[in-house]
Order: sequence, then structure tokens, then C-alpha cells
Amino acid sequence: MAMRPLLAIAAAAVLSGCGSYPQFDAAVSDEARRSAYPALVPVENLRATAAARAPSDRIATTATGPGAPASPTAEIDARAARLKARASGLRGDVIDDADKDRLNQKIEIEDDEG
Repeated sequence: MAMRPLLAIAAAAVLSGCGSYPQFDAAVSDEARRSAYPALVPVENLRATAAARAPSDRIATTATGPGAPASPTAEIDARAARLKARASGLRGDVIDDADKDRLNQKIEIEDDEG
């Protein structure tokens, strides 16, 4: 009797693989497929482009203070600082010397059957 629910669940799982799914490849246009990968540019070029934009291209705001949007150059500098901080945290040894020594020790298994 307990086998029937398990058999029903197994049959449903097997049959769910037979369904038709939308083609996810159709979500990418042919133009996007033919286009080249974006170029990686130095941050100085991004700063110069952001600083050279006309004021009308930016979001008009007269607000100042903590809720006001930052300038694009300040946003780029802040993001660069965050990425550099993350990168510096990833440098260095993953484990310290004491842990390395502990991991390199030979494991001895005592025979309890004696």
C-alpha cells in the first residue's frame, strides 16, 4: 500500500521530463549573437566619458545630502575602491602555517579489536 504514493511520485517525476519547454535561445536576438564582446577599457576612459557628458544627459536634481545621487565619476571611484578592497582580501595564504602543519601530519588509526 505504501508503494503506490512512491510509484505515483516517481511516475510524475519521469513524465515531467517529457514536457516541452520554451526555447531559451530564442530570447537572444540574432543581432546580439553576431555582435562582438564588449571591450574592456581602463577606468580613466570611463571617468573621462562620465565627466564629459552634458548636464542634460544626467538625472536632473537639486537635492544634496545622503539621499542625493552621486556623480558618475564618484560612483566609478567608489566601485573601484570596493573592488580593490575585495581583491586585497583575496590575496595571501588561505590557511596559516599551523593549519598546514596540522593537515600534513600523518593520521594514525589505532586498532581497537586487539
